Amino acid sequence: MAYKIAIIEDDLMLAGQISQLLSRYGYDCAEMRDFSAIDAHVAADEPDLILLDVNLPRYDGFYWCRTLREQTKVPILIMSARNDTADQVRGMESGADDYITKPFDPDVLLAKVNAVIRRSYGDLRPQPATDGGVEKRGITFWEMQQTVAYGDQRAELSYTEAQLFRELFSAFPDAVSRGELFMQVWDGDTFVEDNTLNVNIRRLREKLAAAGIPLEVRVVRSFGYKLVMEGGRA
Repeated sequence: MAYKIAIIEDDLMLAGQISQLLSRYGYDCAEMRDFSAIDAHVAADEPDLILLDVNLPRYDGFYWCRTLREQTKVPILIMSARNDTADQVRGMESGADDYITKPFDPDVLLAKVNAVIRRSYGDLRPQPATDGGVEKRGITFWEMQQTVAYGDQRAELSYTEAQLFRELFSAFPDAVSRGELFMQVWDGDTFVEDNTLNVNIRRLREKLAAAGIPLEVRVVRSFGYKLVMEGGRA
């Protein structure tokens, strides 16, 4: 199976170079040329991964990332010449799964793409023991559906958020170290930065709260994170 990658980059020369690189390694690449309705094109093409530039005509990549995240759980990798930490955090908070700064080494881009594909679809994607989800203290988690439920209240998670929740929920009420989260969720990817974990934890915390799920993601100082029931009960 050839995984399909949407390349949303208005530098057509760079888009072509990325497409040639990834195509050599068996990916099916589609270069977007119309930037006025990116969400419609993504919905029609149904890619397995989206490579998204930040500096786009009319609306920037942060806007499109937020828009796309409302309609799809497909992994999004932001590409940008903006290398400030604040911009990287903004990209992750917009819903991206990863961020790479330009100019980038083609081998680094390929490594990131391979890692995202393996985590999302390949041998690293965890297979649940049952189809019925995992239940603890009245809270149910369906990993393949990327959904957490408490009664009628539901939180829909991105792929990365779901993997983080899986690790925290499996250990609940105990804590999980930052190192273990990096290893299990990002396969120990040396190119992943601390901000990636921090922002995804924040997004997970906000989604649980917004959905009314009575679980809080708490920091365990000098160690990692743990889930705590609402009201402080472990």
